[in-house]
Amino acid sequence: MTKVKIINSLTHGLTTKLLTINLAIFSIFALVGAYISQYVFGFQPCILCLYQRVPFFLVIGLALLLFWIKSEKLLKIIFFICIAVLAINAFIAFYHVGVEFKFFKGFSGCSGGNLNQITNLEDLQKALAKQPSVKCDEPQFYFLGLTMAFWNMLFCLFLVGSSILVYLQNSQNIVKNRK
Repeated sequence: MTKVKIINSLTHGLTTKLLTINLAIFSIFALVGAYISQYVFGFQPCILCLYQRVPFFLVIGLALLLFWIKSEKLLKIIFFICIAVLAINAFIAFYHVGVEFKFFKGFSGCSGGNLNQITNLEDLQKALAKQPSVKCDEPQFYFLGLTMAFWNMLFCLFLVGSSILVYLQNSQNIVKNRK
């Protein structure tokens, strides 16, 4: 194996590893922002908000595996799993935005529900006790006219798109250098 091929293979593996680590770092930033908004600013998350945190934890956990993995194939697999997880998070956020704007109906316990069918005080108390304290269809905060779920969707789409573009660009450079 020539010196150039060795350097290219090391650089390519390192780049895939660095891209995955960057995804984990951005996931940490997203979670820190979510927890600051919850515990410092008092915005309580709904169930869909909590669901949107799970993929970020998964990306961080997958990135931790990189410290023990040496195989370039496994590095690529983990990178693309992280990309898929963030794409799923973008889809969850898209659904959440749709619920917030009443494009989609939230699943049971997520939306305000139908109180029109309640006929007495006892049924009303039962219905209110079943409802979560924070409803998915009532955004608590807007920044620049967009909800936190909308920002999360844009953030995840940006991470997915930019990471794939950098990966593809790096792959093309390695192929050119091998010729």
